[in-house]
Amino acid sequence: MVFRKRPPSLTRQQQLASRPVRLVDGDLAPAGNGGATLKVKLKGRRIALLFRVPEGATKTFEFDPMGRFVWEHCDGKTSVQRIARKFAKAYSVSEREAQVSCEQFLMMLAKKGLVGAAVSRKKDDERE
Repeated sequence: MVFRKRPPSLTRQQQLASRPVRLVDGDLAPAGNGGATLKVKLKGRRIALLFRVPEGATKTFEFDPMGRFVWEHCDGKTSVQRIARKFAKAYSVSEREAQVSCEQFLMMLAKKGLVGAAVSRKKDDERE
């Protein structure tokens, strides 16, 4: 059995200072409701012994307007805290509500392999 080494846990400030970055290149097409659809090409790989992902296969993700807002700000330069502040202003919610919503959405995107986070462990980068 293979065990993966768990990454060290981050402090709350380090999480908010992390900068989400897109891990996939895809075609983002606007949807009629203000959201968007993201089409990502899948790599041709084996799923099990007998099954293989066909060449040219894609997976589609649908974003509502708020999800699209967060996705567009995942540039590797903007911190989670800054995204949450912009989100709070754009959608007239409290900063705390925006932080919680953005963090949960980014965790879901990370589980799907769509985003990662650039994290700095320096004390200077924790302040923003």
